[in-house]
Amino acid sequence: MALVGVLALAGCEGGTTSTGVPCPSTKAAIGGLEYKLGVGDKVRVTVVGQPELGSEAEVDAGGKIVIALAGEIAAVDRTVSEIQADITARLKSNILVDPRVSVQVAGYRPVTVLGQVRQPGRYPYSFGLDVRGATALAGGLDRRASPERSVVFRPGQTCDAKPDTPLFPGDTIEVLRRGG
Repeated sequence: MALVGVLALAGCEGGTTSTGVPCPSTKAAIGGLEYKLGVGDKVRVTVVGQPELGSEAEVDAGGKIVIALAGEIAAVDRTVSEIQADITARLKSNILVDPRVSVQVAGYRPVTVLGQVRQPGRYPYSFGLDVRGATALAGGLDRRASPERSVVFRPGQTCDAKPDTPLFPGDTIEVLRRGG
């Protein structure tokens, strides 16, 4: 029992430690109709022939977007195509005969960079961003940082990352200490 307490304290003292699980190197669907939205993502809605119904909306903390004449729409963990179909159905039932709706991701939720970097914080996500790029956005490594060891946290997954590990919108990266 005492050994468990010592190990728990040792893990807390140095911050996060390696998970032993490598991050997948393949890219999931980012962008396009199969991208799953999360809090902080921004979408652009266009209704063909109805420019006054077009708008941009950000997925709020409650996981919803608000679209003119369509109302509140649950968006978290739903694909862009599901949101598009939902808006189309609501506009069709309320106002338009045959609405042609297009939904595009206008901005992705930021990544968060923590740990042994010069400027921890939240940074904009862009295509092709990897751990190395996110570390650069955060001002680079501080003197205690391990240049090869980071942990990535994403919903339902925590994994060990290398500098070239691809990131996804909303990821949190913790750069670990050298030798820790």
